[in-house]
Amino acid sequence: MDNTATSFKFILLKLLFLLTFSLFFHTSVYAEDSLYERGKQLVELKEYEKALKAFELASKAGNLDALTALGVMYIGGIGVEQDNTKGYKYIKTAADQSDSKAQYTLGALYYLGAGVTKDLNKAFYWLNLASEQGYLDAKYNLGVMYEFGEGVEQSYKMAYENYIYAARQDNLESQIKVAEMYKTGSGTDQDLEKSSYWLKKIEASKAKQ
Repeated sequence: MDNTATSFKFILLKLLFLLTFSLFFHTSVYAEDSLYERGKQLVELKEYEKALKAFELASKAGNLDALTALGVMYIGGIGVEQDNTKGYKYIKTAADQSDSKAQYTLGALYYLGAGVTKDLNKAFYWLNLASEQGYLDAKYNLGVMYEFGEGVEQSYKMAYENYIYAARQDNLESQIKVAEMYKTGSGTDQDLEKSSYWLKKIEASKAKQ
């Protein structure tokens, strides 16, 4: 449905420009992580082919973030010829090692049908795994799926629970949803005072951006 597609629109941008949007904040003194950080810098400079090589070296040394980055670049055709099969393999390898960013990315891919056949059940499965590790974007997107009954039985209560978890940790999209739900009484008791509280939090969050 249109509302859901709009809610998930930002995911596509994150898939195509995962590094530019700084989904990865991991830093380390290890060599593979230094290579990964170099790859991020090259992406920011839009030197995608050089970034790809840096990520390849980092991934061979065991950096899971680099595997996910490679997968996104292959699926998006960023700095390399598009190859959905290879891209999926990279991301799946990291996801199978319980990397929450890779799990989130797989969930988004299945939801959007980007690089894979659209499958809402698989989307929910991978997003839920990432959510269980506290990955905030996954929490938000699970909330969307529960709210609209996408790949799971519709439940405003479960939508609220996912949104409020992420909202309390300054996830802006979730804060917006929580404010709306308190206003309308969807998934929780109607409480205009709490809705107003979250609207103020939203303004504060936007001011920090």
